[in-house]
Amino acid sequence: MSLSIGIVGLPNSGKSTLFNALLKRQIAQVGEYPYTTIEPNVGVVEVPDERLDKIAAVANINKKVPASIKFIDIAGLIKGAHAGEGLGNQFLAHIREADAILHIVRVFENPSVLHPYQKIDPIIDVETVNQELELASIKKPTIYVLNVSEKDLKKAMPAGRQDFSLPFSFIKICAKLEAELSDLSESEQEGYLRELGVDPSAHSTNSGQASSGLDQVIVESYKLLNLITFFTIVGGKQTQAWPIKNGANIIDAANLVHTDFAKHFIKAEVILVGDLLSVGGWKNAKEEGKIRLEGRDYIVKDGDVIEFKIG
Repeated sequence: MSLSIGIVGLPNSGKSTLFNALLKRQIAQVGEYPYTTIEPNVGVVEVPDERLDKIAAVANINKKVPASIKFIDIAGLIKGAHAGEGLGNQFLAHIREADAILHIVRVFENPSVLHPYQKIDPIIDVETVNQELELASIKKPTIYVLNVSEKDLKKAMPAGRQDFSLPFSFIKICAKLEAELSDLSESEQEGYLRELGVDPSAHSTNSGQASSGLDQVIVESYKLLNLITFFTIVGGKQTQAWPIKNGANIIDAANLVHTDFAKHFIKAEVILVGDLLSVGGWKNAKEEGKIRLEGRDYIVKDGDVIEFKIG
């Protein structure tokens, strides 16, 4: 499933810095995995999900394939882009190809990084970009990311909280810091944050799934695309997380895994990941009667672990 998030904003808002941080989470390009041919401005990024690790641990499997989404780094828009200003037509065409928008908004002050309109004003910046999108008849789902300074991050509430007076909800990150953190181990990240005076616990999200502002951007982008995750365990050798549209049925899921699974589908054995983990694995779940048999009209739920039966 190839769904993408287009990163948009004014020039010098931090789009490329955020994109470069995301690239550190890019899925390794292996022949068996989809999206192995990507352009330089596209990153196929792993969606953090601790459930995949737990399934692999209980099944004693080393090979894990996470769910992923595409991020596209789109050059900065300026006023008049819809009429062709600053190669605007070309950039707007790239946005049209995306399924949703991540709108990065500059809040940080840095005299060496010029603002195109010489003033930091998040509300006006958002209105400028949104007006260009509206005039170009572009309406997709949007998530707003405030790009703050390290200083603002120190005194800030946890990511996603509205401690700025803005008329829209947002995620707050320091893209520069995220790019630097992405090169460090988990313990090094914690030490670096403490050196900066940033509480590592305040830098994390409240969901339990995302361990940094960057992770929250990925997870919330995944939700913005209206995606949920189901899991498969293949031959005791590989466990995989699969993104699928919320509301999709079991045949759609089978088709994602292999077209033959959809064509020759008989039934599916299904268990929620929490139930699988609570009994200690698939074998125990079968012995305890926890596995459900589902037919072709079954609607896939987030966290389903599925084994397809085909004829």
